[in-house]
Amino acid sequence: MLEPQSIETELQLPKLWFALAYSLTLAVGVLSLIPGPDIGASDKLAHFLTYAILSACFSLIVEQRRSLWLILFGLIAYGLLLEFLQGLTGYRFEDMADALANSLGVITGLGFYFSPLRGILRRLDRWLLSRR
Repeated sequence: MLEPQSIETELQLPKLWFALAYSLTLAVGVLSLIPGPDIGASDKLAHFLTYAILSACFSLIVEQRRSLWLILFGLIAYGLLLEFLQGLTGYRFEDMADALANSLGVITGLGFYFSPLRGILRRLDRWLLSRR
């Protein structure tokens, strides 16, 4: 059952936060498709952390718990799409182990919905609004 949202817990600047989260998502896409250095053994960790951060960003922003499903499926699909597109570049490689690391990162990042960081973001949101 979804808990009712009060005015105090709703973001006052949701467009700002979503713009930042989507900008980060776009940056991940660009960096995934341009030639880059081989980071070796830490590659899977980088994939995991990148998608955990993306998922956490969106999880902290959304108001309703059911939105977590959209984040889950959307970011996993995004990671799979980027892996496929990497295979088409000729200088990057499609790697299903990377896709798995991405997906595990997405799942991990969803936990931030339930973290105290949500309250911190909302306080920052209200503070920014008061500075206008």
